Amino acid sequence: MSEKYYKYKLDYRNYIILIKIGSFYECFDKDAFIINKLFNYKLKRVNNSFKLGFPIKTIDKIILKLNELNINYIIVDEEIIKKEFENNNYINYKFNMEEIFYNTLRIEKITNYLNDNIYNINDKLGKIEEIIFFEKNV
Repeated sequence: MSEKYYKYKLDYRNYIILIKIGSFYECFDKDAFIINKLFNYKLKRVNNSFKLGFPIKTIDKIILKLNELNINYIIVDEEIIKKEFENNNYINYKFNMEEIFYNTLRIEKITNYLNDNIYNINDKLGKIEEIIFFEKNV
């Protein structure tokens, strides 16, 4: 489904694109981060992108907030609903996707490290604290 999303994103770069998939709406990457920031829905990493989904019953709440904030959006359902604001605030949301992806990989690496051998957790936590201290002081 992400192919459909990215196809729309080519034509509507500064819009949040919400695509109905079954009983959910989904969005990806920057759009997912904006919806996450506004509504605290859970983000999920899928390969080299981020995905967010929410139940269709909450779409009115999403639309209300996007309208309130003057954020352009497109809803892809049986028909396409497009809302465009003269003063689009979508561009005010800035995310460095490369940095986010890199930091997510770092968190996964730490999580895997901890899960490898839970019995030596004190040693592992000490090493993580060393890493954090070292990176803060670099």
